[in-house]
Amino acid sequence: MKNTSEYTQSVENFQKFVSLRNKVAIWLSVVILVCYYAFVISVGMFPEVLGYRLGPSSITLGILIGIFLIMLCILTTGLYTFFANQHFDKLQSNVLEELERSGALEDLKNGK
Repeated sequence: MKNTSEYTQSVENFQKFVSLRNKVAIWLSVVILVCYYAFVISVGMFPEVLGYRLGPSSITLGILIGIFLIMLCILTTGLYTFFANQHFDKLQSNVLEELERSGALEDLKNGK
């Protein structure tokens, strides 16, 4: 016989876990998309600013901002990977064990 309070609590914990994981992924994606599209719009609207040469070299402000965008993408990927390895994997295994104990995992697999 299923304990309904344990069952509902484990399902709520599962929903909280999925919500947290999705919020982190969405916020990191929004940061990247806003920065990328701001760069693309600035290329179209202010090409002379991005074409400004820094010193006597051929390096422009646009190149530096482009490198910053690449580094930002690497940083956000590393940040998500860190959270996934340190927090999400542990939370996921705890939630799955809780779902399995309460019998909710089988119901979720069957679409109930």
